[in-house]
Amino acid sequence: MTTVSPTGTVTFLFTDIEGSTRLSQQYPDAMPALLARHNEIVSQAIAANRGLVFRMIGDSFSAAFHSAGDALCAALEAQRSLYREPWFPAPIKVRMGIHTGAAQAELLSNEVRYSGYTTLALTQRIMAAGHGGQVLLSRTAHDLTRDKLPPHAQLVDMGECHLKDILQPEQLYQLTVTDLPSEFPPLKTLEAYNDNLPTQLTSFIGREREIHELKTLIAEHRMVTLTGSGGAGKTRLGLQVATELLSLFSGGVWFVELAPLADPALVTQTLFSVFRLVEDSHRTPLQILQDYLRPKAALLLLDNCEHLIEACARVSEILLQTCPKLKILASSREALGVPGEVPYRVPSLRTPAPADLLHLENPLEIDSIRLFVERGTAAKPDFRLTKENTPFVAQICSRLDGIPLAIELAAARVKVLSPEQIASRLDDRFRLLTGGARTALPRQQTLRALIDWSYSLLSDPEKTLFRRLAVFTGGWTLEAAEFVCGEGRDGPDILDLMARLVDKSLALSDESGGEIRYHRLETIRQYSRERFFETGEVEAIRDRHLAYYVQLSEEVERGLQGPARRLWVSRSESEQENLRTAIEWGLAKDPESSLRIASNMVVGIASGGYSVEGFRWLRDSMQAMESKLSVISPPLRAKALGALAFMYFSLGREREAYDCAQQSIALYRQMDDKTGLASALLVASMPLESVGKLVQAEAALKEALALAQAARNAFIGNWILNNLARVTARLHRDIQTAWDLTEQAIRLSREAGMEWNVANAYEMRGFLAAYSGQYEQARDLFEKAMLAYQEVGAHFNVLLNKSNLAHLERQFGHYQQALERYRESIIGFRDVGQLGAVAHQLECFGFLAMAHDRNERALKLFAAADALRERVDSPMTLEEQTYFDEQINLLRRKLEAPHFDRIWSNGRALTMEQALELALGE
Repeated sequence: MTTVSPTGTVTFLFTDIEGSTRLSQQYPDAMPALLARHNEIVSQAIAANRGLVFRMIGDSFSAAFHSAGDALCAALEAQRSLYREPWFPAPIKVRMGIHTGAAQAELLSNEVRYSGYTTLALTQRIMAAGHGGQVLLSRTAHDLTRDKLPPHAQLVDMGECHLKDILQPEQLYQLTVTDLPSEFPPLKTLEAYNDNLPTQLTSFIGREREIHELKTLIAEHRMVTLTGSGGAGKTRLGLQVATELLSLFSGGVWFVELAPLADPALVTQTLFSVFRLVEDSHRTPLQILQDYLRPKAALLLLDNCEHLIEACARVSEILLQTCPKLKILASSREALGVPGEVPYRVPSLRTPAPADLLHLENPLEIDSIRLFVERGTAAKPDFRLTKENTPFVAQICSRLDGIPLAIELAAARVKVLSPEQIASRLDDRFRLLTGGARTALPRQQTLRALIDWSYSLLSDPEKTLFRRLAVFTGGWTLEAAEFVCGEGRDGPDILDLMARLVDKSLALSDESGGEIRYHRLETIRQYSRERFFETGEVEAIRDRHLAYYVQLSEEVERGLQGPARRLWVSRSESEQENLRTAIEWGLAKDPESSLRIASNMVVGIASGGYSVEGFRWLRDSMQAMESKLSVISPPLRAKALGALAFMYFSLGREREAYDCAQQSIALYRQMDDKTGLASALLVASMPLESVGKLVQAEAALKEALALAQAARNAFIGNWILNNLARVTARLHRDIQTAWDLTEQAIRLSREAGMEWNVANAYEMRGFLAAYSGQYEQARDLFEKAMLAYQEVGAHFNVLLNKSNLAHLERQFGHYQQALERYRESIIGFRDVGQLGAVAHQLECFGFLAMAHDRNERALKLFAAADALRERVDSPMTLEEQTYFDEQINLLRRKLEAPHFDRIWSNGRALTMEQALELALGE
């Protein structure tokens, strides 16, 4: 085998076994041995002729060669060995294709991969045109080998052939020798089939899964309808599937373009013209059409049926009833409603995940990016995907929801704008994405015209709901739509209208967390917002949206403290965008409603890790009310202050947390609200414990526990018991009493049906075990807590326990294990915006560096953490500060003062991302 991968100009040899699927079904026991012998023969022939096998999938080989002559000799040697082999119980016949073209080799994870889609695709299509035992060459490969053929070999001209997905016809040649068969059936090229499918002037990208699913559906059903939003690529996908099914329909595959029609009566006439039928006086046009198609095994591709849906449905049903061998593949914004019809929603192209936008290893493996690059190159031949522009191309594809038409229109702009400039203008996408092909239908020349077309086909009630739904962000439920967009009992049925919008691909539905949620592609949402803001009902609908989410926040608060917590965690996460939108509207219009939402959501904010955002919601809502001289009722003020205290504590601001908690306590005492007072005392104990005032913390917790028990509040009682366990262990060194308190917490949670709440006790027991020096037990308990938190979707608590495990490993000197845990947790804290926690993790990376005598690295990390804490106003706890000061003093003794100061200054100058890169780099 060649040791240097061919690159630049490469000759490829592709092979596969003819009818392998059928053989596997007929000879399931013998096929593994037959396949193994086949693999041995082909591998040896390729290796003997200096080829590189870079991919094997099933019975298919893909090999690369430095020279076309070597590839031809490998093919000839393999065919001779295959022909002479005494195959039993079934012969193995292999088809082969050879082509030479441009391709670049890359070594990824010890595996050679080739980029050069055009060259690879043409080689594949050349092979697919042949039959078992046949070797086909492209014109380029022919020209490179014709003057140095092996003895008794010749290249027979097979003529100019149209190959599937290849824009230009290709001259093919067959390799023949005297000792091998040379007579084969006609090549499997597009000329061999009866059809009127239009030649495609651009390459088809991706959709392998959809093509496979559709071919299966068409094999099993008489009618399949491609549905989806405008620009989703229904027509192009339908044509591709139809092309791949040509060989299965002896009566032909026929494309019927209905988009230009305005009169439903012309549907039958258009079909007439496709088949060049002639009217007569004895039969109606539909009867003539039925008589013509009745004996034929044909496939009709009815394209763009949505504006003629009743006529298309009627004609389709009649033809399917009277023509038993006929099948129909239709495309429409919604299903036609024909008996036996199978709707298939065409999804958008795959786009990069948001977390991957900046770090894509193989961007061209993502269909949407490949489409952008190919169309961009067509518009500007020197356009290339680079390390610098890849994140912006990925962002464009993601923000355009993977809609093929939108991506193609955006790619056309690379003639005048860089990908970065295109990405920056996507908020004004309807002006940016214009200028499609002049030969396209008018509605396909701009993104706005395409959606205008869909909107124009809606009824007035559907248009009203379509516009009003723009008030939602991040999706909605049916109940939310009914409350916000409905018009009472006398108004239209929102459920029925919603179903119609889903049918027309102007809304999408998914099941999540045990409920159906609706959402829209971002492009559709932006269009609906424009339509919404053209109306005079924006303020009224936004007011109803705010009222609904005040009500929902109260339900979420109760749900998160009850047995069905997991369901409500999911609901809370799903509604984050809507809650933000409601609060923003409330800040300007009704600050009290904003404050109610923010105060209700404190438990959800904590479990989701949104402390920074929750703090801002509470602070801004209170400030907005005070600026309007609004009177905050004592119950709401007490609750808001308690929530604000918790947010302050989550951000490491103990003094402000304690002050707010004390104000909340005073108000609850005045109102004699035992549950509220228990909650406020619990929150007050946290900053007290954090700054080392353990006696005061214990007193607050004991009073809170008595109040929670009197109020029979298991949620708060569990929390208090676990915190009291930790304080007891720290203050009295009484591990057994602390352990007993966690046992009470577990029993209380289980009696209340809140099994999920025992995670808190496991976590606390992990701390107790660590205090006692029980490493194995502590690790097991933290892992148990982490799994329990995962069960209920408490993602932030999962992060905290990863951090706990990292601290534990570091405490016991297991530095490599600690490093792995810190790597996971620091990224998690970054992603949820807990920047104070990110700073603490940077300090922990520094402590690990000191453990390995990497003092300069440690100091730089400490400095970066110090600057980050300062930027986000998140000071250390007393214990953290004490330990940190000890380590800094050690470094001062080890490093000379000027050197120390220079490193400290350099570390403080790092951005957070640079600091993360430093921490994760080793």
